[in-house]
Amino acid sequence: MDKKLLSSLKNDLNGQYLSVPSANYLASTPAEDDQVLDMNWVLAVIKRRLLVMGIVAASIATLSGSFVLRAAKNSITEYEGKFTVLAEPITADDRLSKLLVQAQNNSLGITDLNKIKSSVEEGSSVDYQSLSRVLKSPEVLLPLVNKLQKKYPKFDYKNLNSRLTIQRVTFLRDGKQGGTKLVDISYRDRDPKRIKYVLDETAKYYLEYMDKERLKVSKQSSDFIDRQMPPLQQKVDKLQQELQILRVQYNFNQPELRSRSLSDQLDSVTNRRLEVQAQLAESRLQYESYKKRSLTGDNRWIVDISPKSYENLMSKVNEIESQLALTSTQFYENSLPIQSLREKQQSLRALMKKEADTVLLQMQSQLKQLEARERLITNSQNLLQAKITQMPQAQRRYDDIQLKLELAKDTLKLFIEKQKALQLDAGQIEGSWQIISKPQLVTNENGEINPVTEKPTRRHLAIALVISTLLGIAIGFLVEVLNTVFHTPEEIKSATKSPLLGVIPIAKAMKIKSRRGERVPAQFTSVSSNTNSASLKRIIVSNYKDFPVVEAFHYLYTNIQLLNAEHPISSLTITSTIKGEGKSTVALYLAKTASAVGKRVLLVDANMRLPQLHTYLGLSNMKGLSNVLSSDLSLNEAIQRLPDDDNLFVLTAGTIPSDPIKLLSSRKMHYLMEQFLALFDLVIYDTPPLMGLADGHLLASQTDGTVLIVKIEKTDRGLVNKALDQLKVADFKVLGVVANGVK
Repeated sequence: MDKKLLSSLKNDLNGQYLSVPSANYLASTPAEDDQVLDMNWVLAVIKRRLLVMGIVAASIATLSGSFVLRAAKNSITEYEGKFTVLAEPITADDRLSKLLVQAQNNSLGITDLNKIKSSVEEGSSVDYQSLSRVLKSPEVLLPLVNKLQKKYPKFDYKNLNSRLTIQRVTFLRDGKQGGTKLVDISYRDRDPKRIKYVLDETAKYYLEYMDKERLKVSKQSSDFIDRQMPPLQQKVDKLQQELQILRVQYNFNQPELRSRSLSDQLDSVTNRRLEVQAQLAESRLQYESYKKRSLTGDNRWIVDISPKSYENLMSKVNEIESQLALTSTQFYENSLPIQSLREKQQSLRALMKKEADTVLLQMQSQLKQLEARERLITNSQNLLQAKITQMPQAQRRYDDIQLKLELAKDTLKLFIEKQKALQLDAGQIEGSWQIISKPQLVTNENGEINPVTEKPTRRHLAIALVISTLLGIAIGFLVEVLNTVFHTPEEIKSATKSPLLGVIPIAKAMKIKSRRGERVPAQFTSVSSNTNSASLKRIIVSNYKDFPVVEAFHYLYTNIQLLNAEHPISSLTITSTIKGEGKSTVALYLAKTASAVGKRVLLVDANMRLPQLHTYLGLSNMKGLSNVLSSDLSLNEAIQRLPDDDNLFVLTAGTIPSDPIKLLSSRKMHYLMEQFLALFDLVIYDTPPLMGLADGHLLASQTDGTVLIVKIEKTDRGLVNKALDQLKVADFKVLGVVANGVK
């Protein structure tokens, strides 16, 4: 097909004649797809699962509604009364004694008593949860029950305990819940008169009970402090003595300063040792070098040691050697002048050797001094290191003693202050409970007694309806998530991240007819190769009015060709993940579409395991691809031309072989595929499903690309992604996917 014809076909299909999705499937960006798909997916799920959501919501609404109505019918009207008491004094005078008694009863140690101070500062010394349980315990309530039974004989502990509520009054501060020193005591009952009587008796009883407890607490606090003061003072004295001994032993007042001083001294000694070691190494090396030269008779090095001292001596040696060299050219060796010079030379050399020996002795003495100095510095370094090693342990011990001493002093100070306060407050009972709000029934704004039990109303039914609706929607989405098939082309495109080449709708009129007297619809009649774009347009327009499926296949064919307009696709593989997804039907219709625009098309049924094309077309399958590959059968004998289409040729699968993989991977198959490309404009291979079979992979590796057919409401998402991953790992070119069976 030339470019003008492709362009014309593309314009016709994407314009007024095409009712299937446009090329936005190929051109939209991922970000746009995600934004649109999210909302579209939600609406689509609601539409698909509306029946499930409705049934679940209606069922839950019916059950919950009946429960609400039954509860309303069986509800009993009750009233409530209450009174409020001040459970703690507003000042902190009496809080400490209560906590000290608690510490005594719980056998807490000196360290735990430090919590007393922080608890007093926080403003509360009462555990209100424990207080509520104690006041409702049988030991406390039974005397009150005995009083109440005088007027109401059937009244018992269980009745009072279940209807009596003791709760601390709370408030919000900066978004956090805080507690007051007030306690609400309420009682519920059907009889308002009984409520008033019970609350009056309860208020009197609790006030008497708390006064007795107050006197008991005051005495216990005083006794506890008297017992704890002497041992606490002894502990403070002992800790101070231990701290003093530690300071004397390690010679410090502040461990941190002493440790820092020792570290500085160690650094200084270490640097001095390094300097001495460097001097010692240099002197030892120099000494060994000069000693070696002296042994060889070379004593000229003494000039390097002290040039001024030995410069005159060296000049004389050089002068004698010069004279000797000059005289030796004039006289014999045993002549008097030579002998005289030799004697002077020996005398000077002996003098130089003597001086050299003296210098070596001096250097040796210096080496010994440096070695002794190094040993002394090393000993100092080791001593400092030992002290520094001991410092962390000493510091930890110092800190522990210091912390214990501070805690003991704070506790002792706290006890002394409280002892003075108890002496001043002896005999007083301030701090007992005080009635802030007298016992009374709960009333409304008009002063009428207001029931506290509320019958279920319309609001409860509305809440039940809303919850039922939400649960129904949730169940619907759960069913959607558990059903892992694709429902829309948009889901296929989003999940596969591959181009969506086409969308094939469901049309019963377009089903392939086998040869039972029925033929393929006339819309697939061939178009000759000399048909121009105008005549092709007339054919498409006249036929699309009755068969929108034909539009979808022209759209699919156009998209495939436009994937690479410069190098049109000449061979492709049509496959699917599992059987029954319509790949053979799509392959046939795509071949019909290509032949209709003048292409010479070969449709190869490469599914030698379960061939279908010959059944759809009513062709003979006695001679096909397997027979060509396994025998000397020629292509002319195997390839069949459709009687109503001069441009469409079909190569059926042939006799079912025992090993299709062997035939498809043979050299002859590769040679045949090359021949097909030379003889036809487009070769379409219908292959077996990809999952569990290698047939499709073998053919995909030798074609221009692969098209994966995905059946709506049937194909599993996981299988599609797995199949695409297999193709991409093998570096096969995947042209895109086709959504089949769209409603």
